[in-house]
Amino acid sequence: MLKNLTLVEKMALGYAFVFTVIGFVWSYIDHDSFKRYFVVEDGFTEWSTVVMLIIGLLVCFRRVWLLKDQRGFSFLFMTTLLGLFFFFGAGEEISWGQRLFNIESSEFFTENNAQGEMNLHNLVVRDTKLNKVIFGRGIGILLVLYLFVLIPLYKRKEAVKQFLDKFAVPIAQNYQIAAYIILLLVVQVLMASSKKGEMLEFAGSIIFLLNVAFPYNKENFEAKTLSYKDN
Repeated sequence: MLKNLTLVEKMALGYAFVFTVIGFVWSYIDHDSFKRYFVVEDGFTEWSTVVMLIIGLLVCFRRVWLLKDQRGFSFLFMTTLLGLFFFFGAGEEISWGQRLFNIESSEFFTENNAQGEMNLHNLVVRDTKLNKVIFGRGIGILLVLYLFVLIPLYKRKEAVKQFLDKFAVPIAQNYQIAAYIILLLVVQVLMASSKKGEMLEFAGSIIFLLNVAFPYNKENFEAKTLSYKDN
């Protein structure tokens, strides 16, 4: 499954695996220091997540630029939207630079954000964090539908394949599907830490980036090189 991967894919997957295992073991050996040093705000895992999300943004916008004359509006629009999703995720992860630039939170965020920061995912509505409902359960449900409904249909139904390719949906390779499932089992199910969400974001951002940058349907995202005969 892994022998045909590019060097970049192997390095990214290895990076996610090694540090997820380190975080998992560390959380059981010394949970206090795990929280203080490994998943701390503006620490290693958070900035790793931000870097992966920014790379994803660049991958999407580069595709839009390269394929602007070779794909339809739906393809370019959805790829742009995915790039903006990466941008939103990176911005939310660092609270839109609030801590970097020492920006004071407005009264709204002070009163309605669980951490008093300028981001949406920690907002509390009627004693419920949006992070758990939308960014937790919501994304979890979408991931299950994507992995176990959409991908099998893509591979079996030509009409579904054409539709998803038209709307620039990157289909996960088998190793990426396995990585998603293993991550959910190891971190979401087996990990007892209150900070396991940070580990999901860290490793999940790497797998998602691989999913987008190196999809099963990669030919759909490659620019056609015009030959002499095409001209």
